[in-house]
Amino acid sequence: MNEIVSRMINTQLLLFLYMLCGVIVAKLKIIRNDNRQVLVRLLMDVAMPMMVLAAFNKKTTAEEIKASFLVMLIALAGCVVSGLIGRVVWRKQPENKRKVLMYASMFSNAGNAGLPILKLVFDDVGVFLGSMYLIPPRILQWTVGLGFFVKPEKGGWVKNVLLNPMVVTIYIGALLMATGWQIPGVFGTAISNLGSMTAPLSMILIGATLSSMDLRMLLDKSVLLVSLLRLLVFPMLFAVGLKWLGTDLTTMNICVILLAMPVASNTAAMAERYGGDYVFASACVSVTTLLSVLTVPLITWLVQLL
Repeated sequence: MNEIVSRMINTQLLLFLYMLCGVIVAKLKIIRNDNRQVLVRLLMDVAMPMMVLAAFNKKTTAEEIKASFLVMLIALAGCVVSGLIGRVVWRKQPENKRKVLMYASMFSNAGNAGLPILKLVFDDVGVFLGSMYLIPPRILQWTVGLGFFVKPEKGGWVKNVLLNPMVVTIYIGALLMATGWQIPGVFGTAISNLGSMTAPLSMILIGATLSSMDLRMLLDKSVLLVSLLRLLVFPMLFAVGLKWLGTDLTTMNICVILLAMPVASNTAAMAERYGGDYVFASACVSVTTLLSVLTVPLITWLVQLL
């Protein structure tokens, strides 16, 4: 268990190294206010869609698909329950902050931070079930989640949600999964490699924002409260519930670990592109990522005690 906890911490620290890189390149004026929107578009319209498509571009057996239904159901429940709680908790927040806090409450960094941890702990079965867990949040991120930020003057719901590049990618991925066909050879490799830019690029952009941020924002009460909810309350709530329902330990561990991940790393990019408070969003991502170095091992340990 000590080795597993150590590797979990290393994964979280890796995200901070990416953020540190962002701070440095911003201080060197490589990322500036006049060019960061290009990087945001690269992240949102290229890297993230390719990451999702790569997750679908894998062979799956009927047994694996059947086993993944429970994980997807838990993932969906996690988003719905956390969203409903967030709706109550954040109802009095200013609109720009409320958009960010609702998104941060519903969606964790289960992909970029969670899957590497599952690979270390559960090997291939963890990666497969973790990838299936990501399907409901990915769909909700680019439908309900995007709806938190979309403004009518940007073209309306259909253009910004149903025809968003990420959602179109999900359509393609669902077709691949239904037919069993895989994108072959070098094309599949290119998709995977483009998707692998997501974690470094998103955290670099957050680091660039942090370089000019008022550090007092990192102690904002709303930031600390969303950290408490995201990192401790939501995962322990589901851990107790899944234990009460008699869920097998592997499934429970995988789902709780992914629920315990920090705020989704694309929260800041989403806010910046679609009209939220991206500086505040970066603070939410940064603080939860920092605290998760301690809370993820703690949650994992607590689950074993249930």
